Amino acid sequence: MIAALRREHPEIPDAVLRKAALLFSGVRYTDALAEAAAGGAAHNFWPYKRRGEGGATRIAVPYLFALPDGGVARVRLREDSPLSVLRQGDGFAVMEGERPVLPIGFVPRHAWQARAQSDWALGAAASVEQLGDMIVVNVAPGCEYFRAESPGGAAARCTFCAYGRFDRRAVDLGQVPGRTAVEPRTLDRLAQVLALAAPEASHVYVTGGSLLDPAEEARRYVSILRTVRAAVGEGVQVTCGSGAVSPAAARRYREAGADSVCFNLEVWDAEVFAACCPGKATYVGREKWIDWLHAAVDVFGRGRVASAFVFGLELRPPAPPRTVDQALASALEGARALMDRGVATLFSPLWPVDGTAYRPDDGPPLGAYLRLEAALAEERTRRGFPMPSWLVCRRCSYMLLEVDFDHARGLTCASPC
Repeated sequence: MIAALRREHPEIPDAVLRKAALLFSGVRYTDALAEAAAGGAAHNFWPYKRRGEGGATRIAVPYLFALPDGGVARVRLREDSPLSVLRQGDGFAVMEGERPVLPIGFVPRHAWQARAQSDWALGAAASVEQLGDMIVVNVAPGCEYFRAESPGGAAARCTFCAYGRFDRRAVDLGQVPGRTAVEPRTLDRLAQVLALAAPEASHVYVTGGSLLDPAEEARRYVSILRTVRAAVGEGVQVTCGSGAVSPAAARRYREAGADSVCFNLEVWDAEVFAACCPGKATYVGREKWIDWLHAAVDVFGRGRVASAFVFGLELRPPAPPRTVDQALASALEGARALMDRGVATLFSPLWPVDGTAYRPDDGPPLGAYLRLEAALAEERTRRGFPMPSWLVCRRCSYMLLEVDFDHARGLTCASPC
């Protein structure tokens, strides 16, 4: 597989192709993965389920590959993958059939995680996750779009998202549908965990489910940002990943401790946005979302505002039909338009998950995604606008390729970026 990718994309650096192969093909389960997890690798949230006569046995596997060039990649298990992981000497290797194609390591478990997980109230109820050197905070995961309807009567939730239900996570965190405030006990637990985790991190990303009123959403995030900033101190970059908010609310984010913001538009094509993000289209609107991204640059500065996109939404229903070339052209149009206004853009491929509108094989073709990422790297190079490390860096970009392209091109941020 990797040799075939080299033949098809000789212009793309080999390290990028190998990471792309791991992300799109995943690896088959082997006992070497269980050995790595038992030996200190950070555990995946989705263990391997080995089925037997007595039912399924859950086996811990690692969360992140540590790549030889210093990057990271998500460990995705796929039974049909041509790749696997085996022991090789004192370490591990990715195998294609009987042939080793890449020496591999695993990101170790962070020291704070053992302490937090020994106290359930601190660990699970704080809703803190660490990806390399980035901490993700999500203390209000329930999304009001899951409970609302768009004007046509369909669900308002984004078609690719299965995360925002008001389920046991939300209950454990004290989140109540329709209520803006975060439980004080949840904020207290968050502060305790962040105090433990901050020495092992350089940036924090604060996210959560959307509220229907952007002003109320801003109120919620301000309280969380104050807690985060007080817990991590001034040496850690803090990003607010809320929905788009007004310029006045963006200023309150900055006053509360945010260094940067990321308002995810998800898709540039206006018709696809309406079809795939009906809640965002109904309760904020595409034009206002873009206007508020532009306005946030006035508050935080060029390169300290971002928007993430999901490439591939354009290629599957419920989106109106688009060809691969049309999807690529639209994505590049959006990236250029936003970068020219000081907004960083990053593109994840559509990763279909259960409970969404998409089947497992509905993601975009790998070749199309590589074409997009190569073109985006050229646009960043032309503008001198590398992917900012406060958003994603080589130690945390586990499902994306932007920083890998930038690294291969020697396109790096001045510090801090």
